[in-house]
This record gives sequence, structure tokens and C-alpha cells, in this order.
Amino acid sequence: MIKKLFSINSLLKVTKNYSTSKLYIPYNQTSDTYVIVEPYLDLENRFKDKNILKDNITLRGLNIDIDKICDNWSSFISVRDEIVHLNVEKQKIAEQFKKIKKDDSNEIQRLKESRSKVMTKLKSLRDNISILETEVVIPSLSIPNSLHPDCPLTENKILFQRFGKMKIDNEDCVDHLKIGSVLECLDYINHVIVYIKNEASLCEQAIMTYFNEFLEKSDFIPFCNSDLIKSVIIEGCGADVDNADQTFILSEKNLHLMGGASLQSFCAFLTKACVGGNKLPLKLYSTGRLYKPFIKNIGLFSAVQTNAVEVLIGSTDECESKDQFDKMLTVYRQVYENIGLDYRIVYSPVSKLENWESLRAQVELYSVSSKNYVAVASLSLSGDFISKRLRIYWSGKDKNNFLNIVNGKMVDTNVLLGCLLEQNVNKFNVPDCIKNYMIV
Repeated sequence: MIKKLFSINSLLKVTKNYSTSKLYIPYNQTSDTYVIVEPYLDLENRFKDKNILKDNITLRGLNIDIDKICDNWSSFISVRDEIVHLNVEKQKIAEQFKKIKKDDSNEIQRLKESRSKVMTKLKSLRDNISILETEVVIPSLSIPNSLHPDCPLTENKILFQRFGKMKIDNEDCVDHLKIGSVLECLDYINHVIVYIKNEASLCEQAIMTYFNEFLEKSDFIPFCNSDLIKSVIIEGCGADVDNADQTFILSEKNLHLMGGASLQSFCAFLTKACVGGNKLPLKLYSTGRLYKPFIKNIGLFSAVQTNAVEVLIGSTDECESKDQFDKMLTVYRQVYENIGLDYRIVYSPVSKLENWESLRAQVELYSVSSKNYVAVASLSLSGDFISKRLRIYWSGKDKNNFLNIVNGKMVDTNVLLGCLLEQNVNKFNVPDCIKNYMIV
């Protein structure tokens, strides 16, 4: 059995600088561009403590002029409210036109003059608000999520560490590429073309089945997601649609190759959806491809395509979401405890977080060849940050509320296979919990 990823360079394009946001369409472009979703802007709450927000931005290494956005925000709100008021007035004039008698020329003339004044004001305000949207609203979309109190500021915080039960026979610290080649389990051409063969291929399929069964026992619902995601969803999830280091950008289509086992693929389904409150916590998982841009060459660990299992949990509020986060970390511990490799669970520091994350835990396996830990799984807490941008709701008794989201990659099969190969230079040892699912 062979897995092959052909070169996708022909699909990629040089990063393009869009003149506007893909998520927020300025007022003067709405007649030409279909508005898929209008993000909920909650800047009033974000600006309540500017010092905390500035510290957050600095710790993440971002360059955002919060003072400029904050100073112009009130002007934007004022102009927006005035446009709403004038549109109401225009509607009233239209209603008066319907009721007026045709021979009442004086009243008709008065209404025409009133309508002309309203339209002139509207045109001027629309020009003004389009400028403010470009200077205020679109830059504000790069403001990151609030930090969780448990998030470490500078270095990883180790939550749990366990030494492996599997006997290691690799004194010379040979890497998994050489071992895999000798054992005829792996043929690594480059970071794009990888052949996983024979027993390793069977093991890869068994890994997926092992994790899937564990999740179904925990009442997760299986999902089949799209590999291709629109730019509006990518930006809605807090990523930079122009950054080729974050996603694979498909040529001229406003599409990104993410893989079905990704947060963005779940959000594409949930955008503008409303989940029944009686269905919470919403627990979903997807098994499939995951595509990640090449950063540096570390063998299987940096291959651009892998198989993965992605989970998403939707909750009512921050407290419930953190509770689900902690419960899911317990599940992570159970599955990796059974596998028996040397692993640890850490909280990532602020500088390592993505814009949409407020807290991230990582499961890291020990790589014998590099003598270092490699991330094999992650779990992220994002609150209602993404839900506000993509209008993802849950229905309460009196109103709809924004869904609080926990998501994570439960396993990266390439990383797990690489670490398993490095345990023994003479044979490929498969943990019993995974071997039980291998097709013989």
C-alpha cells in the first residue's frame, strides 16, 4: 500500500496583496461583491482596557496601531448610525409618495426636495464610511484573541510528562528516514513526494481507526469535510489569506488547500449556522488529509501532506468551554498513554499562538534522532472569537448567542510514524493498542 503526494507547485501562486478584506466588504463594494458573512465587530469591549490589549499584541509580536483604530472607531460608529437614520428617513419619504394625491404639486415638490437632500447626504456619508472602513474596520480584523490567564508568557509550561514503556534500540540516534528506507517502510523523495509502504502503511490506517474509535466512545460525531476552503472562511478563522506560509493558496480562485481534518473545514460548515442549545456540547470529529506549508526539512515531520484527526467542541460560554478543554486533554492523555512512547503535554507561550487562539496545549513525542520533542497533537481554546467573525450561534431561550469553540488536531500520523520508526533500527515496532486495528 502506497501513499503519494504529487507536486502541487503548479497549484500555488505568489502571495497577492488584496486591496480589501475577504471577510469584511466595504460599503462602496457591496453592489459588486457578494457578502457571504458580515462579521460581528465587538471593538467596544476590546477597547475597555487598551493596556491589556497592547500587551497582548506586543507579546504576540504583532504590529497593530491600536491607538489609531480606537481614535477613529467613534467616527465610524457615528457615520454608520447617521446612514441608518437617513435610510429610515428615505423609506418614510417613499411611503409618503405612495399616499400623496397626484394633483398636490406643492407637496410632491417638497418631498422631492427632501429626498434629494437625503440622497446627497447619503452619498457623502457613504464615501466617508468607505474610507473609515478601510482605515478602521479592516485593520481591526487583525486584532488577536484575548489571552487566557493560564497561557504562559515566555516559555512552554509542562503540564504532564511520561517516559515511554517501549524499549529503544537506536544507540546511534538514526533518523526515521534512514530506518524507514532500510526496513522498506518509507521512501522519502522530498517534502512533497512521500511513499509510506508495507507495514507502515497498514499502521497508518490503524492509527486513524484507533483514534476514531476512541472518539466515538466519547460521543463524538464523525464528519466529512471539504479539503478546499474559501478565503473568507480562512480570514474568518483569524489567518492571513495572503500569507503562503500559513496556507496553500490556489491560483486565482480565492481557495485554499487545507484538508478535511482542519479547523477551517469545520467552520466552513458552521458559518451562519445556529446550533440548538439542547445539542450542546457539540462534539464533532473529522478524519482526513491535512496540508501544511513547508517550513524546514525535518523529514516526515515537515511533509506538506499528512493524515490527521481534527476535533471541534462547541459550548455555551467560557467556563463550559474551558471545562470541555480540560476533559479533552484527559482523553489525549489516555490515548497517548496507551501508545507507550515518551511524551509530554505543554502549554504553548503567547509568541507561538495563532491570532485566534487564547490558549493552546500540545502533545509532544520524543524524537530519538533529534533528541527533542516534536508536536504530534494540539488543543486550542478560542472562545467566541471565530464565532463572532463567522456568525456561528447557539440558540438560547430568549436569543441566539455566539458559540464558544475548542478545537484540536488529535494526531498527526506522519509524526507518530516517524517517532515509532526511531524506536528500533532493526524492526518496526507497533504498539499493541494500534496493532489490534491493523489489517493482516
